[in-house]
Amino acid sequence: MQPTTSSLSFARRGLPALLLIAAGITLAILFRNASAWPTETKQLVYPLAQVLGVGGCMLFGSFVQQRPLHTMKQELACAALIVIVLVLTKLS
Repeated sequence: MQPTTSSLSFARRGLPALLLIAAGITLAILFRNASAWPTETKQLVYPLAQVLGVGGCMLFGSFVQQRPLHTMKQELACAALIVIVLVLTKLS
C-alpha cells in the first residue's frame, strides 16, 4: 500500500513541527528561572527554547495551510521579531 500525499506531508512537516514545539516547551520548563541550573546555561537555553517553539509553530502552520515555507516570508519575519523581543526582554 502506497502512502498518501497527506501522510507524507505530515511525516515531513507535521510531526517534526510537533516535536520542535514539544522540545521548546520542555527546555523552557527544565531551564526556568527557579531551576538549579547555572545562570549562564539558562541564558543560553532560553533563546534556544524560544526558537524551537516558534519555529515548530511556523512549520506546523505551513503544514496546516499546505504552503511552502518560502511563500511565508512575512510570517517568518514576524516570528523572528517575536523571538528577538522575547529574548531581549528576558535578558534585560
